[in-house]
This record gives sequence, structure tokens and C-alpha cells, in this order.
Amino acid sequence: MLGKIRGELVSASSAVGAVFANPGLRSLELSWGALSVATWSYAIALSVYAYEIGGVAAVGLIALIRLAPGALVSPLSGMVSDKQSRRLVLLVCTALVALILGASSVVGLLDGPAVVVYVLAGLFTVASTPFIPAESALTPQLARSPQELAAANLVYNLIDNGGFLVGSLITGLALAVGPPGIAFAIATVAAAASFLAALGLPRDERPEYAKGIKAGELVGETLSGFRLIAVDPGLRLPSAMTGLLALVEGAADVLVVITALDLLGLSQSSVGYMNAAWGIGGLIGGAGLAVLLNRGHLIRSALAGSVILAAGLGLPAVVPVVVAAYVGFLIVGSGHTFVDVASNTLLQRLGDDESLGRIRGSLESLRLGAMALGSILVPLAVSFAGIRGTLAIAAVLLPIYLLIRSGRLRELELGAPLEERHYELLHTSPIFAPLPIATLERLCHEVTEMRVETSEVVITEGEAGDLFFLIESGVVEVSRAGRPEGTQGPGEGFGEIALLHDVPRMATVTARTECILLTLSREDFLGAVTGHARSNETAHSVAAGHLDGRSPGQ
Repeated sequence: MLGKIRGELVSASSAVGAVFANPGLRSLELSWGALSVATWSYAIALSVYAYEIGGVAAVGLIALIRLAPGALVSPLSGMVSDKQSRRLVLLVCTALVALILGASSVVGLLDGPAVVVYVLAGLFTVASTPFIPAESALTPQLARSPQELAAANLVYNLIDNGGFLVGSLITGLALAVGPPGIAFAIATVAAAASFLAALGLPRDERPEYAKGIKAGELVGETLSGFRLIAVDPGLRLPSAMTGLLALVEGAADVLVVITALDLLGLSQSSVGYMNAAWGIGGLIGGAGLAVLLNRGHLIRSALAGSVILAAGLGLPAVVPVVVAAYVGFLIVGSGHTFVDVASNTLLQRLGDDESLGRIRGSLESLRLGAMALGSILVPLAVSFAGIRGTLAIAAVLLPIYLLIRSGRLRELELGAPLEERHYELLHTSPIFAPLPIATLERLCHEVTEMRVETSEVVITEGEAGDLFFLIESGVVEVSRAGRPEGTQGPGEGFGEIALLHDVPRMATVTARTECILLTLSREDFLGAVTGHARSNETAHSVAAGHLDGRSPGQ
């Protein structure tokens, strides 16, 4: 039994380790890690700075200044992430954050006007907000398999929890030896490191038609993420999970305070310690989640996480003692990690690369609003049901929703790991690359591997065609009317003309070497490609190139 558990953990660790073996994902995760440290360090130091200036009211004001712009700017940030190179968005974002933090540190250390620090706090949120939609949209393009995507989101979440802990510790030490300006300077260094890490990201280009936007379309394009979430049943599920999780998180942020101070009568420092327990729980929960994701149990992870989170919030409600509260919020951190990673991965699998930035930006706006709503509802709930009753209510919200939608959610399960080479071939093919990851997963299950010998004829000019071919290995020669027209190699495909235009084969394709080909039936090819605007446009463009002789045709 112990050997099996050890094997599961080793396998899961390998899956997480594969994230850092992917150069693009490694750069993205390191950039996020440094930015997370910068953000948390800055947020904590900023609260202390505000408290020194104007007490509790100033802390509330600075929190509003930090959060409100994010909710407003997120949809616009998402639109920019879909229209521009996502690498460029991340570089500009991290560079601006470093400059703003640097200015904050100068003002803080020189005891400059507080209003300048407050304005810079708002600008910080505006500058940092684009990171999330750009990162979320870029990750699926960098991941080499659905499992690697899920592992990347797990690493992202673990880094966020780690960034919170590291930022808290560094800021605590900085505040112990000097003014908040020192912590601002440390955050500046971390933001600069985030920029340097982002330089390692591979260059990405958006389609030409996706780049331009007319002035009259700006508002519609910016808000289109909300519309896409509303009309797509698949996107509504992970969006609802994210929103409900944010509602519970916002409530829990307040419940931590009133549980420590009112229910248990502890000191103010205990609030910080309970938040730290939450962060540690998130890190611990990552180990169990890695095992589930490695098995392909994405939806089970979400369901398990909702139960774990409910148990954590319910523990101090049932047993209102200090130990139970600390253990409870540690468990909450673990459950939160499970649901957060699952919902984000679901969104990335079901979302379209054309609009994923706008979807994630709009969802981030909704998430911030849901967190605020959760915080506001807690005092009302406490007046009605008491602290213990409010803990219980918050505990059951997410499990009830996921139980109601469990049937639909199970249809979206990740499943057993796919053949990574097959997924990579589809993912990097110009025709299939724009498709949602969930569609690529389905195609991976539908492809059939065909081995052909040297000189074997694969398709013959004039015959009816019912298959599309993608070359995994080897080289084929294309000829038309008996005349050679060129060769194709690994990663290239042929056979699309007959399927798209319902005509006989336009060329003969013969294996020049031993080949391994992946085949898709007419129904699977047309069902995936023609149902997606960009994929359909690309397929017809490739077919047109073959027909007019720009590249070997069939």
C-alpha cells in the first residue's frame, strides 16, 4: 500500500516537474511567482502605511483604491490580451508595475505626500490587472497536453500561496527595521525579476484579423467576454464555480477576523496567523491535488475540494475552540486550491483562443465583485444566524451547487492522459491550433495511427476522399498528373481539399520513407474544423495554397 502511494506521489511530482521542463511554462510561472511576491509585499506594506497615516478608515480606503480599478479594468485588459501578443502584454505589465513600485518606494522613503502613494496604488492595480487574462490565455498555448495544463494551473496556485507566505515574511522583516518604503523597494525588486522572467517567454503573434479594432467596436469588444460566458453553457459552469468560490472566499476573509476576535476572543495578531494557516493549507493541498490531476480526475478534484472547504469552514462552527479554528482554516486553504485549479483549467479547456483573454478578464471582474459581495453579506448573515451559523452557511454553498450540476460536470472530466505526441501534433497544426483544448482532446481520442511502407501510395488522384492525414514521422511525396510537386514531413497534413470541397482527390501522395500517419474521418475533421471560424478559415487558406500551387497539394 505504501509503495502504491509512493508511486502515485512520484508520478504526480513528475507531472508537476514537467511544467518546469517546458521552457515557456517555466518562464511564465517564474514571472508570476516574482509578481506574486511583489503584489503581496506591496499590499501588506501599503495597509500599514495607510494605517500610520489615517488609522482603520485609511486602511479601508486604500483597499478600495486597490480593488475597485481591477474590477473596472479587467474586461479591457482581457480584450487587449486577445488583440495583442500576450508576451508583449506581460512584458509591458511587469515593466509598468516595477516603475510604479519604484516610484512608491521613493515617495515612501522620502516621506512624500500620502496622496501620491494613494494614486500610485490605483495605478498599480491598473498596470498589474492585465497579467491574469494574458497569463490565463497564454498557458493553454504553451502546455503540451491537457494534463500539463492542469499541472501548470496547480503550480500557478501553489506559487501564489508561496508568494503570499514569502511576501508576508519579507515585509514583516522590512517593517521591523524601517518604514513601509523599504518594503515598497523590495516589492520593486521582485517586480523587476518578474519582468526579466517574462523575457524568456516565446514570441507569440495574434492573427492579423484579430489585431485591429474600430473605435465604435471598443465597448462591444471589451464587454464581449460577459456575453460569451452568458450564452455558452460550457463556459457558464466553470464561471459559476469561480464566482461562487470567490463569494465564499470574500466571506471567509471576514469570517477569519470575526472568528478570531469575536468568537474566540483572540488577539489581533491571530488574524494574521490564521491567514498564514490558509496559505500553508493551500501548499499542502497541492500534493493531493497533483495526484488527482495526474490521474485525469479534474471534476473529482473540484467536488473533493468543495467538501474539504466545507469541512474547514464548518469545523470552528461545530467546535468553537482555538485549535479547531486554525486547523479549519488550514483545511479551507487546501479545499480552495482544489476548486480554484479545477475551475480555471476547465475554463481554459472549454474557452476559445480567440476570446479566452476577454473571457478571463470579464470573469476576473465578476470574481472581484463576488468577493466584495461575500464580504458585505457576512455582517448581515451574522446578525441573522450568528457567527457559527454564518460559518455553516458559507460552508455548504459550493458543495450544494456542484452536487446539483455534478451530472453536467462529469461530462467535462479530463480523463486518462492522452498520447502526448498526438496532442502536440494537433495542437501545433495551423488548422487545429485555434480549436479549444476540449475539442483537441476529443480529436486525440478519434485519431487512428496508420503505418505505411516506403513507396506505398497513401491517396490516389481522382479517388473519393474520406480521411484527413497528419504526418507524425517520415516524408511523403506529392504528385499531380504524374508530375512531382514537392514533399511534406512531420507536422504537415494533407487530404483537406477533398473533405472541405467534397471533390475527388486532387493529387497522389506516396510515402518516400516509412511513415507514421494520424488519420481523422471526414465527420470528425469537418465537425471540428468547420464549426470554428478561425480553424475553418485556416483550413480553407491551406487548401487554397495547395490548389494554386503555393505548396504541395492533394
